[in-house]
Order: sequence, then structure tokens, then C-alpha cells
Amino acid sequence: RFKRTYNPEMLMRRAAVAAAVLVAGADAFSTGGFLLPTTKTRSGASSVSAMRMTHEPASVSRRAAFVTAAGVALTLQAPEKANAAGSTTATFKINTFEGVKGDVVFELYPDKAPKTVEAFKKYADLGLYDDSAFFRVATFLKKGVLFGGDPYTKESKYCMKDLEGKDMCSDGNSYGKDGFLSTGLRNSKDDSTGARAKFGKGGPDGWRRDSISLVKLEPEFNTGITHAKGVITMRRFDNPKSAGSQFIICMSDMSDELDGNYAAFGKVTSGIELLEKILKVDTGKAEAALRFPRDDKKQEAIWPAFDLPNTRQGIDKVTVN
Repeated sequence: RFKRTYNPEMLMRRAAVAAAVLVAGADAFSTGGFLLPTTKTRSGASSVSAMRMTHEPASVSRRAAFVTAAGVALTLQAPEKANAAGSTTATFKINTFEGVKGDVVFELYPDKAPKTVEAFKKYADLGLYDDSAFFRVATFLKKGVLFGGDPYTKESKYCMKDLEGKDMCSDGNSYGKDGFLSTGLRNSKDDSTGARAKFGKGGPDGWRRDSISLVKLEPEFNTGITHAKGVITMRRFDNPKSAGSQFIICMSDMSDELDGNYAAFGKVTSGIELLEKILKVDTGKAEAALRFPRDDKKQEAIWPAFDLPNTRQGIDKVTVN
């Protein structure tokens, strides 16, 4: 003997359709006809306002009653899915030297930071983030951040156009096929120090860190999104319009350092445990101390330079939907 199981959503759908049939049947056996009560809209069209039957003029046909109730059935069956359809998400496919693999999903906020989300989606669609890597994995005073989004961290050759349209290229191979850098514990013979020297300097065509950059992202610094753990924000430099494709993921509360001076535009909804593992990898000396520039009179935060990952913390692909 088999035990029958029931899907709650299916039961709700069947109940709503059954209600439609009852309405149609009642109409067939009455002189005045029965229909769900209606309210008038601005256009004069009727819409359903309740699920109880009431007496209506006989001119309303049984078929119209069935169509109306069936529409109610479709409306009732999956309200959560309808609400979720309008959301914007970014999915990062993580793939690290240590074997950390999986998806990190961010909810993006185009209603609060429309220009920033639009720019991030454009860079993702262009493939700037594909085959890239987190190039600064920083912890300081119980706080932490991950820096990514630089196409110069790709392991393949990447060229961006300068102000005159000339190619500025990185040959890739910053970690090499073995995926790690030479340290006191092991030697790597296939990584490129020249490629790593470009970390933090890459972006879309025409972008520079300073004010003469051809890429100027309008600052959206007051979105109401505080820089809590899991929030993603665009990296900027001394000029408030200097953000390119690089981003920062907050791995702790960074509101004191970033709020009001950085464009937060999303937050992790799943997979943050993967990022927490990345935050624990061994790091060595980067090219310079880590700065968090700001425009107000408060002192900017500066962290030590020992945040270059000794192993590749890869991002295989970023998709925005």
C-alpha cells in the first residue's frame, strides 16, 4: 500500500479552481445568477473584492463567472514567486586554490543605487569579472574586507584602453598554473610579479584612478544602505567619481570607515560562509597600505599592507539577473 502525499500549493490551486466551478454551477441554476462581488476601478472595469458569492443581475453569464473565479485561482496560487520576480541578484562562482567552491549570491538594490547597479551589471556582462580573483584579503582590528573586480587579476592576458585609446595590458599568470606564490615555505616558478604589480590598477576602457578618467560613476553615497557585514560596495579613490569596476565586500561592520563615502549597492543572501573561508587564507605584503579614502573631514582608515593572498582566490564568473 502506497502512502499519498500532498503538495500544499497544489491543494490551494485545486481549491481555488473548485471555487470557480461552484460559482459557474450556481449561475447555471439561478434566475438572477451568482458572481463574486465586484468593485469599480478608474476605467469602470470590475475587479474581484472578496471570495463570497452574492446576487448579481442575470445578464452575467456562467462563462464570465468561471473566467473571473479562475483568475482569482491563478492570483492566489503563488504570491511569493510573483514578488520575487522583480528582484535583481548577482551570483559569484567562487573557485579557490584551497578548494573552496560554490556560489555566493547577492541581492542588488537598483531602487536605491540605480547607477551603481547598472555599472556593475554592465561590467559583469562584459566579462570583466570572469576568471578574476580577490586581490586583497584584509583583516585589521577584528575587521575584514575582500577586494575584487580588477580584470588585471585574470590569469589570461587582459588589455584596457588608456585615454588615447592605446592598449595597456597585463599578460596574466599572476599566480601561474600551480596557483600559489613563492614564500618561505614553498617556491613557485610560474607566477609573474609584473602581473601582480598591476593589481588594483585595472578596470574598464578609459578608466583611471584620478579625475582625468574617462569613466566617471556618479556617486550614490547616501542610499540608506549601511556597510554591514555582507554588503558589497564600489571601490573608489581620492576623487568621489573615481569608481571603476573594482568592488569591496564587507566581512564585518565597516560603517565607520565607509558610510556616506562609498556606494553600497547589494548584500549577500547566501554563501557568505565561502567568503569567510577566503578571509582566513595566508597573505603576504601587498604593494602599498590599504586606504579607504573619504570626502568629509574625518580621518580616513589606513590598514597594513599585508593582505596579498599567497594563493589564488578565484572568481570564475559573475552573472547579474
